[in-house]
Amino acid sequence: MSQVAPKIDNGAFVQEAIENFLVLLDDMDFTDVFTLLGIGRLQFMLRRQMGIECRGLYIGLWRLALKRSFPNEADAMLAEFLERYTGNHPDKLSARAMERAGEYWGMLQARGDTDFRGVAAHLCSFLPREKQADQSLILRLLLHIRKTYELIFARLL
Repeated sequence: MSQVAPKIDNGAFVQEAIENFLVLLDDMDFTDVFTLLGIGRLQFMLRRQMGIECRGLYIGLWRLALKRSFPNEADAMLAEFLERYTGNHPDKLSARAMERAGEYWGMLQARGDTDFRGVAAHLCSFLPREKQADQSLILRLLLHIRKTYELIFARLL
């Protein structure tokens, strides 16, 4: 009697992961990030810019999670996701977030999921000078990024 494990079709997992992240990204609320960074309701331009940055960062974090779970399919999955997302969101802000996603992926690729300090410091660089030097702010933001990464990773499938 032969004990052969049935072959699993990765296509279903791939599609499910893309669908899950499309929904997750559309449902993301950046209020926690705005609160951490001290961005008020009346700071419209900064809120808009940070929304673009957060979307780009979260796509980069998703790509990082894909690298761990689907190392062979990660690039193809990201390409399919970007195609679908830009088709559903043809606005300029989404296009800028897609550009930023590639840049965040470049930042995250070097250290993986072990150190988000560089990304946190980069996000703080958008703030006025007096807030940028605050190391406790960078640490709090780093922890928030770690928590978001864990959420994305947990909901990959």
